[in-house]
Amino acid sequence: MRELTSDEVEEVSGGFLGAVVIDVVKLANDFLNTSTVSSVGKAFDFVGLGSIHYAADSLGYALFKAVGGIGSLLGGDQSNITYHYEHEWGG
Repeated sequence: MRELTSDEVEEVSGGFLGAVVIDVVKLANDFLNTSTVSSVGKAFDFVGLGSIHYAADSLGYALFKAVGGIGSLLGGDQSNITYHYEHEWGG
């Protein structure tokens, strides 16, 4: 019998899966933080639909934080995620 490497231990303990979950959340938020996508929300704000924009971002934030939390429980590191809500609203 041989000892596991630290990479193997992390993979077995769920670190790999957690990292994948975190990466998906990060990629989604990075996409939402692009100027092209953010401009849609700013357009909503401009025409008086800011409450809809805020509600959508708030719901998305809750969902992304929950999924990020699951990724963290599985061994991922969510410290490198720039959540769209925090980026847009200063959360």
